[in-house]
Amino acid sequence: MLTAVTGATGFLGLHLVRELLARGRRLLLLARPHPLPAPVRVERFLRACGADEDELRAARTHMETVEIVLEDGFLGLGRVAFQRLADRVDVLWHCAGHISFAATLRQARRTNVDGTRHVLRLLSAGERTPLLCHVSSVAVAGARTRGVVEETVLDDSFGFNTPYEQSKFEAEALVHRWVAQHGGRAVVFRPSGLVTHHPAHPARPRHPLQVLARQVDTVLRHDPGMLTSPGTMTLPVPPGASTNILPVEHAAYAMVEAAERHTSRTPPVHHVVNPRNVPLTELIATLGRHFGVRVDTAEHLPAGQPDVRRALPAYAYWLSVSRTYEDGNLARLGLAYPGRPAIDRHYLASALR
Repeated sequence: MLTAVTGATGFLGLHLVRELLARGRRLLLLARPHPLPAPVRVERFLRACGADEDELRAARTHMETVEIVLEDGFLGLGRVAFQRLADRVDVLWHCAGHISFAATLRQARRTNVDGTRHVLRLLSAGERTPLLCHVSSVAVAGARTRGVVEETVLDDSFGFNTPYEQSKFEAEALVHRWVAQHGGRAVVFRPSGLVTHHPAHPARPRHPLQVLARQVDTVLRHDPGMLTSPGTMTLPVPPGASTNILPVEHAAYAMVEAAERHTSRTPPVHHVVNPRNVPLTELIATLGRHFGVRVDTAEHLPAGQPDVRRALPAYAYWLSVSRTYEDGNLARLGLAYPGRPAIDRHYLASALR
């Protein structure tokens, strides 16, 4: 059985590849052209995770690569090679995407929506009936700020804060229509903010907290007007604001295991989330300690003070999502994230290193 993976060298993708290799799967990495081949980047990641030489040799024999252009209708392969690929795939993990909160809607759609459409075309073109494991996001809930988001609901009535949210919503909607209209087989995963407390290394992309920290560092160095007084920054935080953060290692394990157990009778959508949100005040305080800055919070900023949300799109996004998420489908499989250990200040501090 051949398992194809898009986005295999992304932050989540690398962890999914590790889980799939641990189960002995033969992998076809559908990767963008890059100076460093995808298997080399995967091997560097595995080595950093502690894989020994026997594991690395086994991984090499289980991986091959096809370079693709996700935004092209035939994935940049041409009609003949596209059909040849379609006839080989048994399972496809679609993890690739444009994840920047600063992207325009056109940019986000080109990768997230058109790319998904082209993947669905691939899965419909072959001799087999492959399973699609589609990595969506809890961001499909858009600008909804409160309440519990259900796994069976895909609703755009709240609108969207960012083009990223809208593009992920539209991509998931494509998948559901493909299943309903063409009899496709799919399981959808909606992870929340995925992080890790393990040290970074060159082969691993940054996770959202590290991206936010980099943006904060840029603001502190280039826009000192954001400091309300020497060594102090004031950030707007609505009362009770919180965000959902989950260790990527657990997410990857739960997703692969759920896909292994998938049948046509099981629910097609899984929220991959933490049962406990992290208070935004705790996240902000950890960021402050990381940079040696005192951080005050206020519901409303004083008149005339620059609003950091303009400089930090990721922070502006997190301010708007204090909602929680149903996670019954993974829980029924025994794969929901346990309540402890919690994502606390010590974990967050390690995740920022």
